[in-house]
Amino acid sequence: MKIRKTYKKDLKEISQLYNKIMSPIFLKVGEKPISSDKYFKILNKNLRNSFMFVLEGNGIKGFIWFTMKSKEYNLEEIFVLDKNMGYGKVLMNYLLKSAKKNKINKINLDVHQKNYQAINFFNKFRFTKRTIEMSRELRWENQD
Repeated sequence: MKIRKTYKKDLKEISQLYNKIMSPIFLKVGEKPISSDKYFKILNKNLRNSFMFVLEGNGIKGFIWFTMKSKEYNLEEIFVLDKNMGYGKVLMNYLLKSAKKNKINKINLDVHQKNYQAINFFNKFRFTKRTIEMSRELRWENQD
């Protein structure tokens, strides 16, 4: 296994893997999944102004994407192809080593409150709840 920089040529495969892995998770927590095409556009738009890395070993096994603002990292995405193989741990340790090297003071991330598997994963790395984000769905009938 090795971690390497993500290249533009990787984005289509990453987008397809994202859709395959994350769509069931979105549905499980009651959210609408992001299509492969939309995720590709998001990645492509952010490739040059953020940090994107793949975990590789007989193909892409995982992906991590983060941004830096001041002395903070914002973890935008982390996912792995196969769960319980230690791939997520490898990617998180890479993030933490990068943070130490760059003297980062804080790592921020958002996780859906019903995504218990992700919450438990981040808890293992001593992430704690900081804020509660709230929203309300608005559905208007016959908007004229």
